[in-house]
Amino acid sequence: MRTTWRSDERGMALVLVMLITVAAAALVAGAIFLTSSSYLISKGQERAVDMRNAADAGIEVGRSVLNGNSALLPDSGYATYQSNTPVYDASGNLMPGVTRSIYYGPTGNSTGQYGIFASVLSVITDNTGAVVVRRGELAQESFAQFAYYSNDEGSGICFGDNDQIWGPMHTNDDMCIYSSGVHFHNTVEVSGTITGASYGTFDKGYIQHGAVIPLPTVAALSQLSTQATQGGMKFTAPSGGSSTQSRLRIEFLALDQAGTGRVTDPTDGFFRVYIDTSSSSSAIGYATGTAPSTANQGLNCGDYHVNTVSGVTDTTFYTAWDHYTPLALTSYPLPGTAAGGGGTEASSNSSTNRSNAATYSLQRATSHCFLGGDDHLNVDTVRTGGNLRYINRFKAADKYGYWVKYTSTPDTSIISALKRSVSRAVDTTLATRQTEAQYLWPLARVFNPNSKGVIYVSGNVVVSGVVQGQITVAASGNVMIADDLKYAIPPQSVQCVGADMLGLLAADSIYMSDNVINTPQQWGSSNSYKIYGYTTTGKYLQGVLLTLKSFSVENYDSGPTSAEACGSTSAGHGCLFLTGGIVQGTRGAVGTTSGSGYIKQYSYDECAYQTPPPYFPTTGRFYRNRYYELDPVNFTVSGFFISLNPR
Repeated sequence: MRTTWRSDERGMALVLVMLITVAAAALVAGAIFLTSSSYLISKGQERAVDMRNAADAGIEVGRSVLNGNSALLPDSGYATYQSNTPVYDASGNLMPGVTRSIYYGPTGNSTGQYGIFASVLSVITDNTGAVVVRRGELAQESFAQFAYYSNDEGSGICFGDNDQIWGPMHTNDDMCIYSSGVHFHNTVEVSGTITGASYGTFDKGYIQHGAVIPLPTVAALSQLSTQATQGGMKFTAPSGGSSTQSRLRIEFLALDQAGTGRVTDPTDGFFRVYIDTSSSSSAIGYATGTAPSTANQGLNCGDYHVNTVSGVTDTTFYTAWDHYTPLALTSYPLPGTAAGGGGTEASSNSSTNRSNAATYSLQRATSHCFLGGDDHLNVDTVRTGGNLRYINRFKAADKYGYWVKYTSTPDTSIISALKRSVSRAVDTTLATRQTEAQYLWPLARVFNPNSKGVIYVSGNVVVSGVVQGQITVAASGNVMIADDLKYAIPPQSVQCVGADMLGLLAADSIYMSDNVINTPQQWGSSNSYKIYGYTTTGKYLQGVLLTLKSFSVENYDSGPTSAEACGSTSAGHGCLFLTGGIVQGTRGAVGTTSGSGYIKQYSYDECAYQTPPPYFPTTGRFYRNRYYELDPVNFTVSGFFISLNPR
């Protein structure tokens, strides 16, 4: 079939073809335009991504440099690591006209609670100036993260006897394990090698030939005296005595401030400071960490007696020395061998009776050895009311030494708290409480706004008591741990930000005092062993310890090997329960393979890692980057570091 077109039809068809052609051309041109625009947009986005990546890489470069030498971080201001260095994209191609500068310096309102903060700035510029500014906030990891750390494992000391180490463990030395075994529940890293590794149980494996993490220096620890001085909590211990003696004691107390029936509120934490003033060697022994050579003449040890005379009840702590020595008061007999139960008086003050009474007082189940500073320090030789000794009431000073006053105008709430039973107060008279409150040093900033959470002692110090708050005790000498150190808020019972935390720092050594920790000691010619303490379940220590020398138990290898069991281990002096961690220069001895000493039951308080004690030393290694993008408009490096200068 043949089709013919009329002239008007042919015209319309031509127009239609022309329209289709134009439309097609427009589509092609549009496609070309869109493709070109997309290409330009894609390249622009890629360039922006490359700039941000280059900025982030600069932060990592800065952190790596600081980890290689943390001393590069200035004390204030900032330092320049790179200035206008060429930048390359992800393909390794030079980005024309683009440079990177890297700066670092200390920043943030640091309280020492989380280590020293620093910032690394990475600034990308082109011909218009700064176009990408990235800040990396760095935190230094704290030594408080370790359940166990040593720089030197010492000679002949190994893990064994089924020791339990729950938190991270690190040593810069070789490590050895006895065939009696050890269980590591967390990470283990040694810079050397492990001998006897087959005897160990490693829940998370172990690393040999690992990193070396140096201890802080003496100079670094001494810097804490500045924070203590700012808070008015720097003390100087009198000199004299042996390395395991101190003439200054810090006793932590927790008071029921609000009358809630508990001592866990933020304002409940206090401490007292006692300083010995006597020049005689026997008085120095009043605040010693070493057991006296003759037990029944010791000033540290004794027991409480409840005596009723003429209808008046007198509850008084008598030291062994009080029992043994009549103090020229022969008309007033001291409690006899039945002391403590009902207060039967001795009929004679003969030397035999006094010696027996003194020895018996140390054998009683209710006996407890205190170091200088507890309530019995305030029981002097004064007698009142006939046969009665001076009742336990606070005295600012006695013949042995004095308490250090905090204020002459204590808060009324503190005076009231001293009467509440949960505060474990002895005194109830208003006049006595008004006096005692003057000698209570607050840990809460509501009472001491200048507090930095640091107590510093020049010399040696003895510590004990119940800690409420977050505090670090540092000493230029030795630290001696007296009675059980505990938290008012037990570890991990609350969120870490609200937990109590104690740090003990010693430029010298940290000792567990042998006359207060259930360690059997041999007394006198009778060769009998006596165990002092309220419980026979072991020793408790809640805190994080760091010593540049050693942590050790005094006379750990003395006494019988079957004195007290620890779990399935029947021999030894019981368990040493530690919550927190031990960081030490050279590993000190706690127990022996022969069965004497303590079995280590070291747990791990994750709060020590998350919220370590204030100003607790850091390893110097930076971690935990947090990136922030800053507005490049009107940005200046100096202005940034000034705005975030540590305060």
